Amino acid sequence: MRTATRIAVKDLKLRLRDRSALIIGIIAPLSLAFIFNLVFGGAFDPTEGIAINYGIVDLDGSEISRSFTTVLEQIEAEGVLELEQFADVESADIEVEGGDLDSYFLLEPGFGQAVTANTPATIKVVGSVDSPTSTQIATSIASQFATGVEATQLAIATTAQVTSTPVSPEFFASLNGDPQSAAFSYRLDDITTATRQLDATTYMAAGMAVFFLFFTVGFGVLGLLEEERQGTLTRLMAAPISRASIVGGKAILSFLLGIISMFVLVVATQVLMGASWGAPLGVALLVIAGVLSAVGIIGLVAAIAKTPEGAGNMSSIIAVILGMLGGVFFQIGQSGDFLSRLTYITPHAWFMRGLADLADGAPWTAALPSVGAILTFALVTGALSWVLLLRRLQR
Repeated sequence: MRTATRIAVKDLKLRLRDRSALIIGIIAPLSLAFIFNLVFGGAFDPTEGIAINYGIVDLDGSEISRSFTTVLEQIEAEGVLELEQFADVESADIEVEGGDLDSYFLLEPGFGQAVTANTPATIKVVGSVDSPTSTQIATSIASQFATGVEATQLAIATTAQVTSTPVSPEFFASLNGDPQSAAFSYRLDDITTATRQLDATTYMAAGMAVFFLFFTVGFGVLGLLEEERQGTLTRLMAAPISRASIVGGKAILSFLLGIISMFVLVVATQVLMGASWGAPLGVALLVIAGVLSAVGIIGLVAAIAKTPEGAGNMSSIIAVILGMLGGVFFQIGQSGDFLSRLTYITPHAWFMRGLADLADGAPWTAALPSVGAILTFALVTGALSWVLLLRRLQR
């Protein structure tokens, strides 16, 4: 063990002087995380929400039209949209054309009377061509309101027919409750997902960190092949050093490079980008497990490849495939479908899931299932690579 440690420390000093290890391990993932978060962070951050600016022009002024305004005000109170009332269409059109308003609702005179008389009534939605999504949402709100009105009209008509009572203000007063309010009611439910979600900044930072981790550890175990070609490996084997110490030294080097890279990235992204990684102990366990799995997988590549170039190409391909499938750039598949399940054949997906489980102030123990899954990858690939690398040195 002492010999393996000395080999690792010697190689670590050399690698720390190598700018390529610094670039791949720290600068590249940190830069890409910053760029991706800058470009895509706001679009995919579920905590930011959508800024929707709506207006309403109520030219009817009836109780029913005011009820629609009340509904919009209640939704506004929930922080879903911002509402502005206008006295005329011209003022609202100016706001839409100027880009200050996404859409506005127009209730023309006679709207309330048409609803009461059970005749066609229309809510017009005027939207900006630059805000198609917001206009569609406004149309959905108006459609939902209209659906409620139709349901209430049907209920009143049915009641009047069954009781053989003419529809009149007295008939409305005799009903239990307010039959119109049912049409204008709404409910916003807070549904908490079973799985916590990372915010966009942390997702980008963690994704880039674990993605480049598989390139960083390659400077260690793949170095065996480089030394084999240069002839220095033969000199090491001629010395009173066991093959296990040589392989162990390269594995320790890979582990140290991975730990240093991940530690710097965790701290840097938290300080510079505001990433929230979660409970430190849980993050530390995920990082250690992730580094071990990367060492095992890249070590397996080193044991199988015939040349340093072939090993480098193969490790790059594997790192990219596992990273893409593991969802380090964007989430793969929908919850519960085949593709989303397929992602969990990669340690990347378990790493990201473990961090998500630590979100929102969860205790460090929340990451333990993911840590266990990643350590399974590390144990299987590490054992195989250890055996195959020792066998390779015996040739």
